[in-house]
Amino acid sequence: MITRKHLKLGTAIRYSWKNILFSLFCALLAWLSYSILEHHDIVVPKPAVGVLGTALAIILGFRNSSAYDRWWEARKIWGGIVNESRTFTRQALTIVDPKDVPKELLEKCNRIVEGQIAWVHALRLQLRDQHDHEDWEKKVAAHLRPEDFEFIMTKTNKVTHIAMMQGYAIKELNAHETMDTFSYIQMDDTLTRITDLQGRAERIKSTPLPRPYDYYTLAFLNLFILFFPFAFIDTFQELSAPLLIIPGTVIIGWIFYQIYVLGLVMSSPFKNWKTDVPLSAISNVIEIDLKEIINHPDVPEPMKPSGGALM
Repeated sequence: MITRKHLKLGTAIRYSWKNILFSLFCALLAWLSYSILEHHDIVVPKPAVGVLGTALAIILGFRNSSAYDRWWEARKIWGGIVNESRTFTRQALTIVDPKDVPKELLEKCNRIVEGQIAWVHALRLQLRDQHDHEDWEKKVAAHLRPEDFEFIMTKTNKVTHIAMMQGYAIKELNAHETMDTFSYIQMDDTLTRITDLQGRAERIKSTPLPRPYDYYTLAFLNLFILFFPFAFIDTFQELSAPLLIIPGTVIIGWIFYQIYVLGLVMSSPFKNWKTDVPLSAISNVIEIDLKEIINHPDVPEPMKPSGGALM
């Protein structure tokens, strides 16, 4: 998630140089054709370009609105994960009285809390397609028993199997009569809601915006950039400044392209880009909250923005 309040022009240009070159080529072609070779019959009617520009603006607006809805839905999902993780922790720890239960059972309750931390980090890594074993060892294995970590690493959907282990853990507490049936049902309901949040996040990841949104929008944008200088070169010629069509086309084409790119990146909130929902920071908040509740000795520091973005 970008946190800086200013535009980094160098970064924007680095990701749009192809568009800039295409705009420059179209503008130079129109200038050479009209002003140098004097082919005044090679023009595009201004109303046609105006209609195309209006249609393009509508398409970009609709597409970007849909893209933002996906980004905001992803953010709400992770906000729900924060809330449900806290609820699950409270339920796991308040079903027992530390003064009246064996140390073994209290450790199992704490292990359930650490299991939730592992689940959160595993979901983050899985959504971002981060398969580096070191990342999983650092953030997931650190909160699971070695045998449990080895088991989940053999599975395709590792997050689901961590949730299964959490279910078995609360079932074990219920079997030992540590919790009553009502408390068990409450915790199982919380796990169900957590699993639902997982599924909603996976749905966003596995179902991108319809591909025609991308290639039709880009095709219309390139057509607009191609036609624009041929429609307005005569206007600049009348002003005795035909060369201004070149920077004018480049700037207008770049503005439309940046709007297109904004929708592109917002529609994919789990790509580990700077524009993503800040999964690492949210996971860090959950880890801090839960570890402080169980008095864990290794509580991480809150994450801070780096390079103008919070990841």
